[in-house]
Amino acid sequence: MISKRTWTKGLLAAGLAFSMSTTAIAERTVLGGNPPGSLFNSIANALGTVVTQNSSLTVDVLPQGGTVYYPMMITGEVDFGLVNPFDAEAAYRGLPPYGDSLTSRGFKVSTVLIGKAINISFITTKDSGIETIQDLKGKRVVIDYGAFASSSLSAEALLATAGLTKDDVIAVTVGSYPQGVKAVQEGRAVAAVGSLGSGVIQELDATRGARFLSVENTPEATKRARQFGSSWEIAPVKPGIPGVETPINAIAYGVPVLARTDLSNEYVTTFLDTVWNHHDKLPGVFGWMRGWTPDKFVSEATSIPYHPAAIAYFKDKGVWTPEMDQVQAALQ
Repeated sequence: MISKRTWTKGLLAAGLAFSMSTTAIAERTVLGGNPPGSLFNSIANALGTVVTQNSSLTVDVLPQGGTVYYPMMITGEVDFGLVNPFDAEAAYRGLPPYGDSLTSRGFKVSTVLIGKAINISFITTKDSGIETIQDLKGKRVVIDYGAFASSSLSAEALLATAGLTKDDVIAVTVGSYPQGVKAVQEGRAVAAVGSLGSGVIQELDATRGARFLSVENTPEATKRARQFGSSWEIAPVKPGIPGVETPINAIAYGVPVLARTDLSNEYVTTFLDTVWNHHDKLPGVFGWMRGWTPDKFVSEATSIPYHPAAIAYFKDKGVWTPEMDQVQAALQ
């Protein structure tokens, strides 16, 4: 298991005095992200870079999904996490696929902020012959992402928009989101979950040509998607990025940053204040983060209560509303 102490080993080896090394550890924090090639990994690295460069915190990014780092939040080895809100809600409330495996050990997390929306659909190759999500019936589709439960939930939500279930396709199993896209690239599956703008999609587009499938934009499709998470929206996507040559629709959610609930108010406030005041520097690290702005940080679409320090911060900024008090109370 990776620990914070592992990340500080270099400092200790350099021969710094013990008092200095303990100070460094005290100012160090760990942000859980996803593996390289994923959109979440790029977002996490941008947040980590900006917070590290503009505050007293040094942010180390752990390139793993929630299923890996949630237990590390229980032990205090991970402080913040970039998450799929539906996966996080399932872990937080003891719902499938987690059950009480985490809650029985004291797993508790809180929302720090909600970022820019991420758009998701099935990705296929230009020469696959697949034109719609309905066309995936009976085909080999990456549905099971192993420990990366968030991508499995996204796959089921996408199938549901077209009135399909995982039993309607031939399920392909992989170990992570990037591996799903790689399975499409290698011809082991005709489609997989794809995050619009992620690096692994650019690689697929460069090697075989990528095409995102459009999601049906109807109230019925939205309702079916929300069986797998209450915050799903259906959003229009303009052409101009890899995999999108004509206008399409995708399912979408605002990307939350969570903290373990027992994390000190000082750490949460420092992280949040730095992102609030320096959000304009995020696109310089990762261009997709244009639009990651404070007007989105407080959202009634949250599925997990906000951290007390975040609430105090937003009240001080004048952006926490009576409606958010009602949302917060309902989620407790």
